[in-house]
Amino acid sequence: MALSSPSHIVVRQAEVNRILAGTFKEARLAYRDEGEVATVLDQPGDEFRVIHIDEIDQLGHSVAEAIGANTGTTVVCAVIGDMIRCFVPGNGIGQPLSITVLPDKADVFDRVRGIFETAVLAGRSVAVLGLGSGGSFILRELIKCGVSRFLLIDHDRLEVGNICRHECGLSDVGRLKVNAMRDYVLDRNPSADITTLKMHIDSNTQEEFSTTLQAFKPDIVVCATDNRTSRLLINRICVQAGLPAIYAGVFRRAYGGQVLRVIPGLTPCYQCFVSALPTMASDHEISTEDAATRIAYSDLAVAIEPGLASDIAPIALLVAKLALMELLAGTSSTLEPLNDDLVAPLYLWLNRREQETEYASWHPMATGIDELSILRWYGIGLSRNEECPACGSMPLEGISPDADLDVSAFQHPSAS
Repeated sequence: MALSSPSHIVVRQAEVNRILAGTFKEARLAYRDEGEVATVLDQPGDEFRVIHIDEIDQLGHSVAEAIGANTGTTVVCAVIGDMIRCFVPGNGIGQPLSITVLPDKADVFDRVRGIFETAVLAGRSVAVLGLGSGGSFILRELIKCGVSRFLLIDHDRLEVGNICRHECGLSDVGRLKVNAMRDYVLDRNPSADITTLKMHIDSNTQEEFSTTLQAFKPDIVVCATDNRTSRLLINRICVQAGLPAIYAGVFRRAYGGQVLRVIPGLTPCYQCFVSALPTMASDHEISTEDAATRIAYSDLAVAIEPGLASDIAPIALLVAKLALMELLAGTSSTLEPLNDDLVAPLYLWLNRREQETEYASWHPMATGIDELSILRWYGIGLSRNEECPACGSMPLEGISPDADLDVSAFQHPSAS
């Protein structure tokens, strides 16, 4: 029960239509803000009661009668023709409430329409692979821009330790990340089309993953998984399918990170990146016990040291920006000048000069602009490896599923 009588009520357009048609009579209410706001639920109950009135002169008497006759009723909804009024007990005949009608397809993107036509993105689709702190942030930004068709893949459940960095909260702990983020999307865009799949992407599931991806036909793939094996596998499948993909990588303790954009046939792929820059590719965040176990050595445990959400955000934000530019390709928008800026295949960002790294000696940002420093994006020119086993001339047919992966690049730089 509400702690006090509500002063505002929220009702969906679908229920409004049924109220006006006379097919919606009673319902339960959900309360927020100590009972100040009530939302009409499409569930049986007597807290919300609908009455139909023939004449406006009958309004006061009819509402008072309905309130007095039904002790369980919190809100009386009076219908007069095509007009709806809601009341709670008070002042003898009832106290009127303010009403918000929530459209079935809410135009929540109205305020970004001056930047680009959001209807363009409504027809675009994105596959987000990995829904941890980075993946959930990227998904959040794409929702805000108007993308409304998603394939979400992750095998994990939300834990209490995730909440300080994740878009979801304590109320979602224990849920599969794909389900929690599906609801997160729908809460912001009820008309979004969401496909979810609980899956750990590895050699055991690569066939199912490939089939799912090709059936969904995304316009772009966002890879935010936390291990190199899955990324190399995703890379190979996306290259073979001709799907553009963006790979987000965060360094240990999130002191920085890199973003790689792969356009099959045009840019270097993730395998090219791993082969060309193995040290950068192997420097990644250890934020879970599974991640620590994967790279632990027999005589040395690996500490779980996740970075701050504010340090992950710049990397995730650029991923969302690059994905947005790819989705808007060929359309007119005020973002078009960025096409002249975002031309590098690989981008590097540093949050701080981490000790015992090659970036420790970089100059402070201070006021200079001529030297390498932190808190700036750097575009890196990276060439395709023409003999790359994933995107080059080396054949893939007739070999084992993992044989095309560059095994030497899996070695951690501190291992010998």
